[in-house]
Amino acid sequence: MLTQIDRYVVNRFTRVLIVSLISFIAIYIVVDLIDHLDDFLRDALGFTSIARYYVNYIPYIVVLTLPIGMLLSTLFVIGEMGSSNELVALKAAGISIYRIAWPLLRVAFLVSIISMLLAELIVPGANEARRDILDIRGSRTAQQHSRHITRQDRGGYVLYASYYNHEHQRASNVTIVQIAGNTTRRRIDASEMVWDNEGWLLTNAVDRVLVEGSESLDEYVTMRLPVLTLRPTDLAREDKDPEQMAFLELRDFIARIREAGGDGSRWLVDLHLKIAVPLASFMMVWLGFPLAARSWRGGKAVYVGWTLLIGFMFFVVVRAGQAMGRAGSIQPEIGAWAADALFFVVGATLFRWTRK
Repeated sequence: MLTQIDRYVVNRFTRVLIVSLISFIAIYIVVDLIDHLDDFLRDALGFTSIARYYVNYIPYIVVLTLPIGMLLSTLFVIGEMGSSNELVALKAAGISIYRIAWPLLRVAFLVSIISMLLAELIVPGANEARRDILDIRGSRTAQQHSRHITRQDRGGYVLYASYYNHEHQRASNVTIVQIAGNTTRRRIDASEMVWDNEGWLLTNAVDRVLVEGSESLDEYVTMRLPVLTLRPTDLAREDKDPEQMAFLELRDFIARIREAGGDGSRWLVDLHLKIAVPLASFMMVWLGFPLAARSWRGGKAVYVGWTLLIGFMFFVVVRAGQAMGRAGSIQPEIGAWAADALFFVVGATLFRWTRK
């Protein structure tokens, strides 16, 4: 249950956070409007369509800027309480720095959960709606190729291709797997698959058939593939980028790639980031509170500077971990959680150094 002091700290924090988020939303919308203004005017988009576009943009902006807003709010509120000697008075009354931090840490954890739910349930649909508004007016050019596509077909067949050229109807690094229950019955690997007037033609194909624990293997320079009912239009249809998928969508995407014999490990880091990144809101308060409580001088300009520096460092570590996890240089789990782990350790160290 929140005490009067808890409510005082949380209310000040919430007011600053709301103002920060409104400012971030306004900045993002203005910058995006300048960037897309020519498109809107050229395609004669009405005010209602533009308004719907930016209403659907807001959930993405909120999820993206929440960690920075949480850090900025923490530095402003706790820093000002330190400058006005409110922290000194509270500590003199026997209230430890940990007790003062406790309500903000609880709020930060709740905000992280809300951010996770927004990113999972609201943002994917809102981004799709934004994209549809631009699609209707033809603002985006048709995609000419796709990467890492998976398709399911009749008879339990799953197709995976690392690359597909829409114009030439040509796929590279193809794997076709027939699955019955939990058992792989047949697997065909080919360096290339091309559509001609008679259907799909495989190049440098290896056909494995597994029956009752035994395997028969045949190799072909070219192989006609009659088993698929998939057509070039099925392979050319647009899929979401894995980075834009929600957690459950990305998990299923990785599972389909693995069922088809592809390597889905490069996307595991993105799967873990779906949880790790929303927790950044908590980590920013965890690190920002002891930093602000150490009586930094310089006022609001210093708080803004610390916010920019720490936010930049956090997302650099996130991107570096993501890149190394995708490349296989480190375990995907380590790449995804490195930033949270680093900031947790730094925050714990600052708490130990802060006068109680």
